[in-house]
Amino acid sequence: MGHTLTNPLLLYSALILGTLVALAWALSRGQGSSSSRKWLALSASPGLLALLTVFSLALHLHSSLGDWPGNIGTEGFTQALLTHYNIAAWLFTAAILLAIGMPLVILVCALAPRLRAHMIYPSLCGVACWLCLFLTTLAPSGFLDWWWD
Repeated sequence: MGHTLTNPLLLYSALILGTLVALAWALSRGQGSSSSRKWLALSASPGLLALLTVFSLALHLHSSLGDWPGNIGTEGFTQALLTHYNIAAWLFTAAILLAIGMPLVILVCALAPRLRAHMIYPSLCGVACWLCLFLTTLAPSGFLDWWWD
């Protein structure tokens, strides 16, 4: 019984579902329609930037090396490739942390009446970050083998 409660897949599923429900609730209240487009774009930008840098890193990596790395790490990378990797890794880590932490921010917004009207922003940020994590799995397997090692 205790094993079910500690299953990470169950926890992540609950976090994803909660984030999606919060976004649907905010949209049903018309929050997205009255919001400034720049604030909505800014809310989604962490996840979208992380996704963009991971996929552009895959292209950069393959075009620079001619293939996927055969070893773990960044040994032999050019300075440009190493910089690109560091930026992608930082943004991807931030997206993971935001995806996991955003449900707490959404909960605070839901419980505070003055913040409830702004729940669209953390909800959109969380959904964009979860989307980034899922879409990253579509990268080529040679890249993913290196990326996750």
